[in-house]
Amino acid sequence: MKIAKNAYVSQKIRHKTVTVAKFRVNKLVPGVFIIREADDPDQLEIIRADFFKQPGLRRPDDKPILAFAAGYDDAVDIITNITREAVDKYGYPDLKKYVYSEYYGSVTYNS
Repeated sequence: MKIAKNAYVSQKIRHKTVTVAKFRVNKLVPGVFIIREADDPDQLEIIRADFFKQPGLRRPDDKPILAFAAGYDDAVDIITNITREAVDKYGYPDLKKYVYSEYYGSVTYNS
């Protein structure tokens, strides 16, 4: 599992460092949602962190985690903010270009 070094951790998550550390060692982090690039590279997907306890989902892939959110609504807000920042930077919502420039520059590899 890859986590971007500059992955965003929501302000609504009370213990940010502990939450990310628990996720890295495959501990249960209830109520936390993960945001990462979807199979369609110009989309982002929201996944419950609980689902990553399943061995099939924890296998390594090329899509690092971009953000940790405290609930589904918070995850939607984060994606809205990422889209808004992409529009501000490029003039149109090119999520693939924005995510590669802002997040993929520094990725931490975790098992």
